Amino acid sequence: MSAVAEGRAMARRPLRLAARVLRALTGPWTWKNLGGWLVLILGVLAVRWLLFEPYRVPSGSMEPTLQGAMRFFRDDRVVVNKLVYGPRIPFTTRRVLRLAEPKRWDIVVFRNVVEDAEHKTLIKRIVGLPGERIRIAEGRIHVNGAAVEPPEAVREALNYTRVLGQDEAQLRRYALHMAKKGFRSPLLNSDNHTVKRLYADLADVRERLGEAEPGQVAPERMRELLEDLHPVSMKILRELLAMEQAAQYPLRYGIEEDDAYSLVPEDCYLVCGDNGPDSVDGRYFGWLPNGHILGRACCIGWPLSRWRDFTGFSGIWWGKGLLYGTPGALAVYVVLALVRRRSRRRDSPL
Repeated sequence: MSAVAEGRAMARRPLRLAARVLRALTGPWTWKNLGGWLVLILGVLAVRWLLFEPYRVPSGSMEPTLQGAMRFFRDDRVVVNKLVYGPRIPFTTRRVLRLAEPKRWDIVVFRNVVEDAEHKTLIKRIVGLPGERIRIAEGRIHVNGAAVEPPEAVREALNYTRVLGQDEAQLRRYALHMAKKGFRSPLLNSDNHTVKRLYADLADVRERLGEAEPGQVAPERMRELLEDLHPVSMKILRELLAMEQAAQYPLRYGIEEDDAYSLVPEDCYLVCGDNGPDSVDGRYFGWLPNGHILGRACCIGWPLSRWRDFTGFSGIWWGKGLLYGTPGALAVYVVLALVRRRSRRRDSPL
């Protein structure tokens, strides 16, 4: 065999190995087997479109009810009941039929109304219904002038605010970014002694930070770098961060009294995160059309230690049948297909 032919054979060897592994997983590459796999795939897609779909909570905006900050295997995965409000035409905001209307305090998964948003799908709680005049005050939801009481099970968890807040980690990260870029603000009087101290503090932090990027600094290291910052300097940074947040994410819906921001339009809803100070939600992006709602979160499915049923759906017999029977039936289908294939292989003549 020539060197060229031998080289080609060596190059094809990984492809042949990959093909053997793939055949071991999928079975023989025949039209009949392909049809079986197509049936299985279409069944899974039909279940995800019509009945249930898992959803990973992407942020902490629903804490403490739901945990999520893109932590590997630690974020909550909720099971979304996609049938409860009626099936939608795939890739559209139109429903085939409407089976029920969303209710206040439902936790819903929906397509983001902000087109260029980082997260295309979000999860929030419905607080305002069509035709209602909503006002958020003193941490509570007021509907048509009267405060409404949340269900007792979630009363302590809900926290609705008129402004976004900042936690300490967020403030420290902001301080490091300001130090890194040699922060100077036209909003501050450079001759004021507290402002001079702020600039001097940030210059010291920048020197200690060196070549490191603020986004790559561990939390413990952040605290060390900022431990000598004067409390007044941190207060100024907190106020500047609040101003930047208000400019970037102005909260108007449910806050301002004008009808455009307080009166929920027909077939729309106001949705908010349970963790109001840390949730960019309907207070910012406005009313959520019914067609954007994908379904209602019925339970936390993972991690098992945080299993929780929000609607009682998994406690009724037909709910259990749909929730557990559907994936179980698909698993049985796969096992039976493998058993039949092995049986045919055994019975086939050599």
